[in-house]
Amino acid sequence: MKKCPDCGMVIANQAIRCPKCKFTFTEGEGGAPAGGGAVPQAAAAVSAAATGKTGGRDGIMPMVEVNASNVDELYSQLKAAIVKRKTEFDHFIDFLENRTAWLTAPAELEGPLACEKGLLIRSVGTAKQLLRIKDTIMPQLDEESAIIISLFHEVGKAGIEGKPLYIVEEKAPAAPTSALGLSFSSRISNNQPAQTTYAVNSKLVHMNVGVRSLYSVSQFMLLSDDEAQAISYASDIDLLKGKISPYTLLLSTALQMQKSIYENPDVVSGYSFTVIQPK
Repeated sequence: MKKCPDCGMVIANQAIRCPKCKFTFTEGEGGAPAGGGAVPQAAAAVSAAATGKTGGRDGIMPMVEVNASNVDELYSQLKAAIVKRKTEFDHFIDFLENRTAWLTAPAELEGPLACEKGLLIRSVGTAKQLLRIKDTIMPQLDEESAIIISLFHEVGKAGIEGKPLYIVEEKAPAAPTSALGLSFSSRISNNQPAQTTYAVNSKLVHMNVGVRSLYSVSQFMLLSDDEAQAISYASDIDLLKGKISPYTLLLSTALQMQKSIYENPDVVSGYSFTVIQPK
């Protein structure tokens, strides 16, 4: 633990900003990774891979398509880009991956990501969206903060330990009928694959997804006010009635781009949005 030199509040060693007075720690005041001031070269290389920066490209980077086949690799790159807040971040990730449905949960009950890994695809996609636009719109937004708020803005959909928010319902397709309205034999219908659908787990205490997400993250990570609002309201920005933090506005924009454009192949092709496959 360390003390803020301005207000004296005791906070985690990994914190880069005091949540009370907003004092920002420099690399020499406990905010840097152990062993030196600058970010290690290996970590910088991983960060560049995660964000898509190549060190000489002008303008906004093209969007990387995030799907079931590459999401694990892209997710690993984003995790490795967290250096200054690595300890608390890694503790939360360990909890999510080993004790919740974070890696397998759907992103929604209906739609293109109502499937296994849908939540991870949505979260990684939103992170990539936020990183590709932040340098143009809000360069002062810390890169690690951008990754944290975008990865975890819907983490409440993973549920809590032992209780996923979305549970699987197996529904066999209805038996085919003849022109006279008579059902064919069950033997024929049973040969058809069952369709996987999801329902909300009634055993969980009801919460707004943003509230549940903030509840989950805040048990492991010290967040600034801006980060807390972004996680809580990125999906429900209208509830703020105009009192919006720039972090929240930018994250909400990235989320809407991901959901409305890049999860819809017809929109991507119809409006010629650039999408690349990661190398």
